[in-house]
Amino acid sequence: MKTEQNFFVYVDYREDDGRPFYVGKGLEKRVKKERRNHLHTNIKNKHGIIRKVVFESRNEQEAFDKEVQLIGELQTYVHYGNGGANLTLGGEGCSGYKYTKEQSEKLSESSKKMWEDPEQRKKISESIKKAWEDPEAKKKLSESIKKKWEDPEHRNKTIKAINSLESIEKMRERSRKTWEDPEHRENISESMKKTWENPEHKERVSKRIKDHHSDPEFKKKQGEKMREILSDPEIREKISRITKEKLSDPEVRKKISEKVKLSAEKLTSEQRSERIRLGWETRRLKKLQQEV
Repeated sequence: MKTEQNFFVYVDYREDDGRPFYVGKGLEKRVKKERRNHLHTNIKNKHGIIRKVVFESRNEQEAFDKEVQLIGELQTYVHYGNGGANLTLGGEGCSGYKYTKEQSEKLSESSKKMWEDPEQRKKISESIKKAWEDPEAKKKLSESIKKKWEDPEHRNKTIKAINSLESIEKMRERSRKTWEDPEHRENISESMKKTWENPEHKERVSKRIKDHHSDPEFKKKQGEKMREILSDPEIREKISRITKEKLSDPEVRKKISEKVKLSAEKLTSEQRSERIRLGWETRRLKKLQQEV
C-alpha cells in the first residue's frame, strides 16, 4: 500500500546578503541534498547558502503550483537576469505535471513584458554570457543534448516539429522581429566578425563542409530531404514569392551579382567550364520536363 508523503517547497538564499537565488520542490530527502545545477553550485560556493522550507503539502500539484508562483515572485529564473539559478520556470517533475492554460498565459505575458524592457534584455544577455564562460557548464549542456539526440523518439519528434510549416512560419516571424532591432543586428554582426577572424574556426568549418559533401550518403540524404520539402506546392509557392520579392530590389540583385563574380574569379578554367556545362544541362532538363 502506497503511503502518503509530504511535498516541500524551499527557497535558497545567499548567506552573505540574504538574496533568494533558487526555489525548489521535493520530498524531505531531496530538501536535505544541496546539489542542484552548475549555476546553483557556483553561487553556493561564492556566497554561501541558507535553505528555508516555505511550504508543505500532501498534494504534489499544490507544491508545483507554489514553486511556479515563488519563482515568478522572487525572480529566480535565470533568464530574468537577477542572479537566479532556476533553469526553468518550475512545475516540472516525475508526476508529469503541466502548466494550466491560465499559468501558461500568465508566464507568456510576463515574458513579453520582460523582453520589452531593454534593461532586462541586457541583464539576461549578460547572465547567459556569464553562464557560458564556465567550461564545466558548457560541457554538461553538450553532454545533455547529445544524450537526448541519441534517443530516436526524441530526435524524430524534434525534427518533425522543426520541419512543420507552422514552426517554420513562427521562426521566420520571430527572426523578422528580432532583426528589426538595430542593436541586435549590430551585436550579431560584431560577434560573427570576431568568430570568423579566428583562423582555427574557419578551418574547422571548411573541413566539416568538405567532409559532409564528400560523403555520398550525406549528399543522398540531403537530396532526398530537399525533394521531400519541395514536393509541397505551398512551400514551392512561398519560396518563389520570397525569391521574387528579394530580386525585385536592385540593391539585392547587385550584391548577388558581385558575389557570383567574386566566386567565379576564384575558380580555375576547368571548374568554370564544368559549371557552365552543368548549367546548360540543368536548363535543357527543365525544358524537356516542360515539354513532357
